[in-house]
Amino acid sequence: MSYHIIGDRDTILGFRFAGITGDAVETPEQAQEAFRRAISSHEPGILLLTEEVEDMLSDEVTAHRLSVQPPFLAVVKSLNATVRKPRKSLQSLIGEAVGIKLVDNSK
Repeated sequence: MSYHIIGDRDTILGFRFAGITGDAVETPEQAQEAFRRAISSHEPGILLLTEEVEDMLSDEVTAHRLSVQPPFLAVVKSLNATVRKPRKSLQSLIGEAVGIKLVDNSK
């Protein structure tokens, strides 16, 4: 299985020491181009994105995840990561979308 990362220069360098290829990007335009190149092959693998790149490409990332085609996406923290708001749980997202709170009564 292949791995590839898109992120800032310092984070990419760290992953290169582990043998993972990557694209260093600084602007949303560079990130979009690198993302398009990475997903165009549809080869099985994992495409790693830093949180900052995921934020730059939120619409493209969502569309690719919904397509359920490789490469599959994973988000990693960059070396220069700032404190990010925690992600909502699946249960809370369903509650917001449907308007029903799911409760686990099995305990």
